[in-house]
Amino acid sequence: MAAAHPVRTSWAVLRRRGGLVVFPLLGAAQVLLIGSAAAAPVVLNGTDGAGPGTVAALVAGYLALGFGLTVSTAAMTLAVADVLDGAPARYGANLGASIAGWRRLLGWSLLSSTVLVAARQLERVPVVGELLDDVVGVAWSLATYLVLPGIVLDDLPIREAARRSGRLLRTTFRRQVFGSLWIALPLGLAVLGGLVAVMLAIESNRPGPAVVTAVLAGLVLAAALLVGATVSGIFRTVLYREAVAEQA
Repeated sequence: MAAAHPVRTSWAVLRRRGGLVVFPLLGAAQVLLIGSAAAAPVVLNGTDGAGPGTVAALVAGYLALGFGLTVSTAAMTLAVADVLDGAPARYGANLGASIAGWRRLLGWSLLSSTVLVAARQLERVPVVGELLDDVVGVAWSLATYLVLPGIVLDDLPIREAARRSGRLLRTTFRRQVFGSLWIALPLGLAVLGGLVAVMLAIESNRPGPAVVTAVLAGLVLAAALLVGATVSGIFRTVLYREAVAEQA
């Protein structure tokens, strides 16, 4: 499998181990639960009455969500590595191993979250603020794309994992960008098809078909998001292993 293109390999892994979708599902559940808990003070008090406690709740929720998603992504990385090695994916064991290494995952999550929040502050710069925010965000995402696999699979410290990710970017940039685009293409087509179907149903002036079509479109979109997130996680692991093997 390793000789195939990373995107084809990723889809092949998903076909072999469809249960890998459990990790994006876990991430979605965290978004729902932690996001709801963090937003509750704002909903109850209103934005005008937001005080230090509300801000603290939002910040804590943001950091907790980042850590939770990092843990579930790390578990998926371990599961994908097992599949690539021909072993069965042990979802519970992979999640347990990910949680056991929580210190480094927490450190990486806090660092990444802090950088992204700091980048958002660049929007306040006159004229070019939004452009700077986008540039810094994209550059950070590209440079650190392979940090987590380095931490999880090779037990690297955060600093060394970041250095390796930066070095590997030189040889993986094209595959990373074009692979991500190819993975996102089915999602885009699903969204477009769903919107067209909903618009046609609304134009028919028949409430029943419009509601049914909207529900079906929502289900298709949810399935596309789930599959896209799963393939993206697989792709990151495949790309990392191939890049490391090439430099060995």
